[in-house]
Amino acid sequence: MVQGNSSVKKPKENDGLGKTTSKTKVKKKKKKRYIFLKILILIVICMIAFMLSALYGYRYIVAGTQQAAQELTEESGIVFKIPSGARTVNIADSLKAQGFINNTTIYRLMSKIMGFDNAYKAGNYLISKDMNYYALMVRLAGEPLKNPTKDIMIPEGKTLIETVEILAGQGYVDQEKFLKICEEKMDKYPFLKDLEVSEARKYPLEGYLYPDTYRMDEGWTEEELITRMLDEFNRVFTKEFYDRAEELGMTVDEVITLASLIETEALYPADFKKISSVFHNRLKSKDLRLLQSDATVQYARIYAGLGRTSSVLYKDLEIDSPYNTYRIEGLPPGPICSPRIEAIEAALYPEKTNYYFFFATPDGTNIYNETFEGHQRDQKKYGVSGQ
Repeated sequence: MVQGNSSVKKPKENDGLGKTTSKTKVKKKKKKRYIFLKILILIVICMIAFMLSALYGYRYIVAGTQQAAQELTEESGIVFKIPSGARTVNIADSLKAQGFINNTTIYRLMSKIMGFDNAYKAGNYLISKDMNYYALMVRLAGEPLKNPTKDIMIPEGKTLIETVEILAGQGYVDQEKFLKICEEKMDKYPFLKDLEVSEARKYPLEGYLYPDTYRMDEGWTEEELITRMLDEFNRVFTKEFYDRAEELGMTVDEVITLASLIETEALYPADFKKISSVFHNRLKSKDLRLLQSDATVQYARIYAGLGRTSSVLYKDLEIDSPYNTYRIEGLPPGPICSPRIEAIEAALYPEKTNYYFFFATPDGTNIYNETFEGHQRDQKKYGVSGQ
């Protein structure tokens, strides 16, 4: 009987639900393992990629270092110039334009990451189109080629304007740039500390660009040449000279101004100290305070745009200028040329004489006199007209 079959068990109502739950857990475990495996594979791939990149980067740097170390000549390499003030972007553009690199962005990025951005220097460099980017960076951050040199002669006895015209005429300097610098006050030198630009003295550096021959690397700037000349003056004008100027009651500028007159008045250095004695005697005189130097009149002519003349005429003595020592007592406002050391020494250590007058004969010999009468007599004797 159906009712009597009590031993038969009824199925549990939740059996189906239990099986579903078990399967879901298995699926979740499998999914987690799959995700973990994917992450693990990705990590391994990244590590391999990193290691390969590191290896490639290492080999790239090693190869670049070797390339940069190779000695190049002007036959095997190409001269590449980095202008003054050039930045990485400018260098990259020039490298691409000249066919050394293909991608300026990569070059700039590598340069920044590897710390080369602030290492580039202006100058000429030998590089090759076989070099990789790293080799180029190493080479261009190194020492530039030593430039060929030129001997630049700065003549004594010339005004600053005449000197610049000579240098510009030979293609050594830009005249406008040079003169602009000479208008500036340069406090770093003790002998220039108190000098100022004025209407009477447009160029404070007049007299201090020491005349000599300077060996300069090609590619020098006007500032570098002027600095070399001022440094040389600083070397020549020793502490002894400062002390002697103080002993004479003169400023350095007065000494150089007097030395510049001596330089331009004498044809031969042997006359320097005698001419110096004439000027010193006049500066100390009560009655003969006018120095009456033709050289200062020539200077006044040049700065008036009239240029030098073969001989100073009476009409030239009327030029209205603070440098006309036929009209202005004492020393002019500043030097009229850059004197050499012998003229500076003569200004500081004049001969002891009673001379107040001198003139040059046609052959350049100087004749000295204590009196105006004797001066006129000798001028007539040598056929020289003048005061």
